[in-house]
Amino acid sequence: MESLSYENQRVLVLSPHADDETLGCGGVVQKYVAAGSSVRVVVASFVKGTYRRFHKHQETYTFYSGDVRYRELKEAMSVLGITDYTILFEDDDVAIQYHSLLDTRPRAELTAAIENHIHDFHPTVLFIPSQTKHQDHLALHDASITAARPYFWQGTVIAYETDGETEFSPNLYVSLPDDIMQTKLKAIRCYKTQLSTHPHPVSEQTLMAKAQFRGQYIYATYAEAFQVIRLHG
Repeated sequence: MESLSYENQRVLVLSPHADDETLGCGGVVQKYVAAGSSVRVVVASFVKGTYRRFHKHQETYTFYSGDVRYRELKEAMSVLGITDYTILFEDDDVAIQYHSLLDTRPRAELTAAIENHIHDFHPTVLFIPSQTKHQDHLALHDASITAARPYFWQGTVIAYETDGETEFSPNLYVSLPDDIMQTKLKAIRCYKTQLSTHPHPVSEQTLMAKAQFRGQYIYATYAEAFQVIRLHG
């Protein structure tokens, strides 16, 4: 018996940035899509202007446009079979170089934006980022918990793993057959501006190693790990 029901579900995935959804949920969402369930991905923070990215191995920055990043998102969603995806907050100010500013928005504003998607999409399952060292992840995690309060919405809440977790105790493991794992890798390859080399967390080698590490908990070749915040049976 599967631990999750993949049929007749409405799955809302909240992602701090374009690529976190693939890192944390790129496998399990394929199972929902294959079962005919509806999946919506909401990217919280997106800059339409110029991005700046630091490369540790070169000790330098590279720059790329928001148009490039959006094409990467579009390609990754196509690989995963997701047609319903959108952006929560975007900024087209070309002077902005880095978008880690989600924590500067009032919590009430961020919570309300998430509530709007819950009200519009009527999800049965909500996937949210775990708590990490990144302020955008923390801001979205905390606002998601508020938005998913039982008084407002009573569905299942599950936190997914990205990188740099500070508080993450997985209690749910989803096995990934080889074809699903390979599709997840294909999707992460779409994010060319974000990919780096091992041991960077956004690299094919690191992603594969993490999937193998999580898989051994359930005697599977590959797996994704999650923390159930609330399970609505």
